[in-house]
Amino acid sequence: MRSLPPTFFLSARIAAVALLLATLQGCATFRSYDSELTNTINLASAGNVDGAIRLLEGNNRYGRKDLLYYLELGELERLRNRYQASTTAWMSADAQVQVWENTALTNPRQLLGGAGSLLLNDKSLPYRGHDYEKVMLLTYIALNHLAMGEREQARVAIRQTHELEAVIAELRSKEIAEVEEDAKKRGARTSFKELNGYPLETID
Repeated sequence: MRSLPPTFFLSARIAAVALLLATLQGCATFRSYDSELTNTINLASAGNVDGAIRLLEGNNRYGRKDLLYYLELGELERLRNRYQASTTAWMSADAQVQVWENTALTNPRQLLGGAGSLLLNDKSLPYRGHDYEKVMLLTYIALNHLAMGEREQARVAIRQTHELEAVIAELRSKEIAEVEEDAKKRGARTSFKELNGYPLETID
């Protein structure tokens, strides 16, 4: 779709989560995104960006380089003003976002109802990223292009943020409709409440 080349219920589930976590606690094959990111961030904050990149590479040498890897690599390269290397990493991240985007357009049901993945360790599935990360990725790519004087490429990336936002809005609309339909089948009641001045429809 896009022309740019490769750049987060109840009682029963709580019980299931507790059971699964007890099963996974001793499994050494699972890794923690949080601890790995903390270590690289600490190195980068201390001014050792190259050391942070080496640590990032070391953490991923046996695994598939997913979206989070390329997001972080692109940011680390940008901290050293290596805009081309940063853009290359973020283009790889964008290529993975485009796969997600194409699925949202052609087979959205595959992306809906994914709450079951919450039962798994964060490293048991590829990192798909939050909606805002997908959009901000293109914004950061545009900023890199501007830093390199590539105004037309920056304009293309910004236009793509609007296209991606529309895809995300449509997918989330379908997701909400699915939840509402399921709730109605279960006899749930809907009502409107106000949160900081904004009206919200809630489902009991």
